[in-house]
Order: sequence, then structure tokens, then C-alpha cells
Amino acid sequence: MRNVNRQRRGLVFGRWTFLLIILGIFAVVVFTVYCCSVQKKINMKQTELMQLEAERDELIDENEELRAMKAKGKDDENMERVAREKFGYIYPDEKVYVISP
Repeated sequence: MRNVNRQRRGLVFGRWTFLLIILGIFAVVVFTVYCCSVQKKINMKQTELMQLEAERDELIDENEELRAMKAKGKDDENMERVAREKFGYIYPDEKVYVISP
């Protein structure tokens, strides 16, 4: 009778041990997949941040140039030159010819 109880206890203990091992492996796999997913998101956000910082730096430089032009370009001739060169403005009755190579 004692042998039967020991065999049953061993069988039950073996089932629990097996179940715990399977659950542990499952938890490790889920955690690994989650960490990989988070790392991928972090890398994407870092790339986006670098692009936005580069765009910000370009806009700051352009803003400084425009402020310098504004400080220099108080006269009408300079304003007209900037409007023509930078923004492509023309007079209504004027025709512009573009020569391409």
C-alpha cells in the first residue's frame, strides 16, 4: 500500500514538475519576444528622432538666413532680388525664359 501511494505521489509530483518546466519555458519565450518587440520600437523611435533633429537643424539654419536677409534687406531692391531668386516671383507683365543645359 505504501508503494502504491509513493508511486502515485511520484506521478503527481512528476506532472507538476513537468507543468512548471513547460510554464517556465513558455514565460521565457514570451519575455524574449516582448523584449525584441520593445527593442524594435526603440530603434524606430531613435531613427525618427534623428531625422526630426536633422530637420530642426535645417530649419534653424534657414531661419537664421532669413533673419539676416531681413536685417539686410530693408530696401526695395534687395527685397525684389530675394523675391526673384529665392521664391521665383515675377511681375505680372513679365516673361521669364529658363535656359536648361
